[in-house]
Amino acid sequence: MHLLHRLAARPQLADTLFALVVGVLVIGCSFPTQSEQPDRLRLDTTALALLALGALALVVRRRWAVLACTVTFAVVTVFIGAGYPYGPLFLYVMITVYSLAAWRGTGWSVTVTSVLVVLYVWLSAWVEKEPDGVLFNLATTTFWLATPLIAGIAVRVRRHSLEQSAIEERRRHAYEERLRMAQEVHDVVGHSLAVISMNAGAALHVLGRSPDTAPQVEESLRAIRQAGTAALDELRVTLSAFTGVCPAPERPAAGLGLLPELAAATTSDRLAVRLAVHGTVRPLRHAVDLAGYRIAQEALTNVLRHAAARRATVEVAYGPHEVALTVTDDGRGGTPLPGGSGLDSMRERARALRGALDAGPLPGGGFRVHAVLPYGDASAVPGQVRSPQPVPGGVA
Repeated sequence: MHLLHRLAARPQLADTLFALVVGVLVIGCSFPTQSEQPDRLRLDTTALALLALGALALVVRRRWAVLACTVTFAVVTVFIGAGYPYGPLFLYVMITVYSLAAWRGTGWSVTVTSVLVVLYVWLSAWVEKEPDGVLFNLATTTFWLATPLIAGIAVRVRRHSLEQSAIEERRRHAYEERLRMAQEVHDVVGHSLAVISMNAGAALHVLGRSPDTAPQVEESLRAIRQAGTAALDELRVTLSAFTGVCPAPERPAAGLGLLPELAAATTSDRLAVRLAVHGTVRPLRHAVDLAGYRIAQEALTNVLRHAAARRATVEVAYGPHEVALTVTDDGRGGTPLPGGSGLDSMRERARALRGALDAGPLPGGGFRVHAVLPYGDASAVPGQVRSPQPVPGGVA
């Protein structure tokens, strides 16, 4: 198999070896035909030279397919016309016709093959004085030349179809990667900007009410700085995964292990975020780990933007087969406003992992987002499993 891959990478070497093998077989199999055709000439040096020339033409059957067809047909014509026995040398022409059809356009291959058919029928009828008749010669000649022609065209069409499929597959993957990147950027920037906006508003409010509130203003400004730095770090991580140019910061990749930091960054004097972890924390596939974090992040972003809530709770429950993530708040609740993409983004993340997500207002007020993400086979994705950072005491 390794040898086949090396030959595929060097087509000229492959064609040379192929020509050598075919030439040896044709020359070797031509000798037994002498006893079956006693009226034809015996093979001599000239005959062997012609057979070797036909094999040599196969070396350029892909680079100069028309030349290879011309040479092999001339070899057959001279060989048979000189009186040497019929034999496997017709294989030379069949191989070059196939190569012409497989590596050139249909117009070229059909035209050249039609010319060869007409020439051979004419040579058989007027030069060899073939007694079987023109129609019989036309039928047999068309058959042994049209068969490799059709096979070559079929192979070329099949190869072109596979190439187009590969191109479309690469385009589809690139499109999906762009969508995923856009989703990551939306989630990272959306949450961080919501935190920044809230803390900036709090700082302005405090400054407007009392100039002697430096500690509170300092706390809000620190939160703004932390959120902005975290957003930039995550953007660098995301971009480095796609471009390989931006150096990744020394910060853990987003996952459920960073939920304590997310809760702390979202907490302010206007919103208190509580994190609770139930069950035994276990390693997760990267896709599950990232999806859980992004769902929690997007849910908290919606709380900051729309809920006017005072408290929010993030609960993570590790079950035997899946991890459940629930984000609730005590805000205004109600039906989500049309035109938003946050809930759709969260549902798509869960659906991509064969999970489920439902979201809606709570009966007593507030809103609830609940996602269930199956673990999947963590061992089937080497290098993609991370252990979440433990939460001291189970509650943050």
